Amino acid sequence: MTYRINFTIPHTNFNLVAYDPSIFIQFIPKKDGRQVFSEWYIEYKDGTTTSFIEINVIEKLVNHIRDKIILEPDWADSLHIEAENINKNYFEFAKNIRDVDVSEIGNQELYELYRDLREHQIKSHTYAVSTTWFLDSDGEVYTNYLKEQLKAHLNTKGSNDTLTLVEYFTILTTPYRENFAMEEQIEFLTLLQTIKQSGGDVHNFLEDIELHYKKWHWVPYGYIGPAYTLDYYIDRIGQELKTENIDELISIEKTRSEKLKNERDELLEKIDLPADLKHLFDIARDIIWLKDYRKYCLWHGHYVLDLLTAEIAKRLHISHRQANHMLTPEAQKSLVDGDDVDEHLLNERILYTLIHSTENGSKFYYGEKAKHIRESFDIEEIEIDRSHGFKGTCACPGVVKGEVKIVNSMEDIGKVNDGDIMLALTTYPSMLPAMKRASAIVTEDGGITCHAAIVSREFKIPCVVGVKKICSMLKDGDIVKVDATDGTITNSKK
Repeated sequence: MTYRINFTIPHTNFNLVAYDPSIFIQFIPKKDGRQVFSEWYIEYKDGTTTSFIEINVIEKLVNHIRDKIILEPDWADSLHIEAENINKNYFEFAKNIRDVDVSEIGNQELYELYRDLREHQIKSHTYAVSTTWFLDSDGEVYTNYLKEQLKAHLNTKGSNDTLTLVEYFTILTTPYRENFAMEEQIEFLTLLQTIKQSGGDVHNFLEDIELHYKKWHWVPYGYIGPAYTLDYYIDRIGQELKTENIDELISIEKTRSEKLKNERDELLEKIDLPADLKHLFDIARDIIWLKDYRKYCLWHGHYVLDLLTAEIAKRLHISHRQANHMLTPEAQKSLVDGDDVDEHLLNERILYTLIHSTENGSKFYYGEKAKHIRESFDIEEIEIDRSHGFKGTCACPGVVKGEVKIVNSMEDIGKVNDGDIMLALTTYPSMLPAMKRASAIVTEDGGITCHAAIVSREFKIPCVVGVKKICSMLKDGDIVKVDATDGTITNSKK
């Protein structure tokens, strides 16, 4: 059988997969009483997590989820409401742990906090995964269906212009609910305005800055950190005090959601979109908002989990990295029951892990045995014809030319200058400063629900997603033209 790489996520922690990944399978809706998706492999290597799914399985899976949404839209609505509640509870549970001095509690209580937080994480990570991940993870089948339906409807109204189609599709799928990024930005700008109006002496507002830091420093954490430091906020405020139009920026942020909603309502009235198609676009918008919300809750949870595993590491006399490669039952045996830690096993996991998951559970393989299994895979080869440039999916329209900067880690963020074309495998909140400076964003990660698509819509940055292998075939300094409207990236001259 031939496998397809379903995702590759760099800079991850083993805690992302340190449970039974077969749970994902349980949250996929069955078709005719049978599970379409019943087997996959997850590889963890050098901090990068990659999944492999048989080609015909992933293709059947995404089509099945798309069809279920189309035929049972109320199912998707209920799923997303429950998923939001699950993630809200996860966030609040983790937030409460931040107030606990874990150095002062006993081993049993420390283990219970760790166990319960992991349970919240697993539920958050797996619930609604069918719509927020798998649905558009292979061929973007839901995105393409909605585009075709919108195109057909616009044709009945006498419009067949591609640019109009892209603009309307963007408006209809852009979330207008406030998210964590909007909330943090409004609070930061308000604090900045207060300091500036009071004379601009940052040192007179250190307590206020520290409060903002304590509330929001986890935002860029991702799966492995780091979080923002207090010095980061002090320096950032010092640099941005010279901003002239803070009042205007606050107004833009506070009215962003309302303007997006009004823009969408006016468009609905203009094109008279049928109710059933409107419902499907509402679901797409919910997916995009929920995926962003889930990501932030997960990153916040990983930040808090690291507070616990750091304390566990100290008590078990192992490294923090080793503690982050423990399974929950192992943590109980070592922390509560007093069993010795199998450091050799933990070190093997750190080096290389392969997980095989089926409906009946998961098996973990390490070292040479894991590598032998992985080498036996027949992996689909993706061939790229560069004669006509690179092709992806438009996430936000526009045409720009600029210098390529590849950003796949925190260290890469600083090299993006105003007007650069930012390329990435995938994007995270920690990359937001670079994304805002970029004149266009291009990612290998695809679908209207990916982080880059969400950010580009919010800030009206031309964006193309789902461009396979582009990060390995271009380099920093290359000059390219990005026609996001057409979804193409071509080499250009200075």
